[in-house]
Amino acid sequence: MFERLLQWIYPDLCIGCGKLGHLVCAACLARAPRYSDPLPDVGAQHVYVCFVYTAVIRQALLLLKYCGKRRYARVLATTLVDTVPRAYAGVVALPAAESRIAHRGYDQAVLLAQSVADDLQLPYCPGLVRTRDTTAQAHLSRQQRAHNVAAAFGWRGPSLSGRVLLIDDICTTGATVREAILAIKAAGMLEVDVAVVARGKTNPSRSNEREG
Repeated sequence: MFERLLQWIYPDLCIGCGKLGHLVCAACLARAPRYSDPLPDVGAQHVYVCFVYTAVIRQALLLLKYCGKRRYARVLATTLVDTVPRAYAGVVALPAAESRIAHRGYDQAVLLAQSVADDLQLPYCPGLVRTRDTTAQAHLSRQQRAHNVAAAFGWRGPSLSGRVLLIDDICTTGATVREAILAIKAAGMLEVDVAVVARGKTNPSRSNEREG
């Protein structure tokens, strides 16, 4: 009731074109550049990247990650749902560092993964955890990023029988995703697909945006 009242007083406006009643309208999503460059080798069976990290997608991700705008997770999750197959044993989020979750009050990858699981009518599985905190990846080299996240994940949930879908918001070098997949496979789940919302189109190893 309260949220409906807020929507009446402060209706959503598309961040791309200003259309009333939408956080990001269908037309702006359709115009957003799709990612078509080579995909990172992270040890997954399939890697799905929806968009180039630019324009309205970048705005939506920044609002989700840094401005407390949790509802953008639902909008962005629909783009992942439209991209991946439906046949999974469960959906897993690539968790952010505890310090960043504490600062934001939530984990944007968990919000995305939960929305994807709901839309696909699949179980959401919170078993992937960070076993240690890591430094922000933004200003690290490719080699430093890999060292920073080495052995940073573990699995503390039941093993899933079948293919697992791992969800994250942004992929740069893929170092974080690679370590997460190693932890999932070490728990006995050998078939892992990855789906992320966006990746930089040129020289992602020097991206100023951080994974997690």
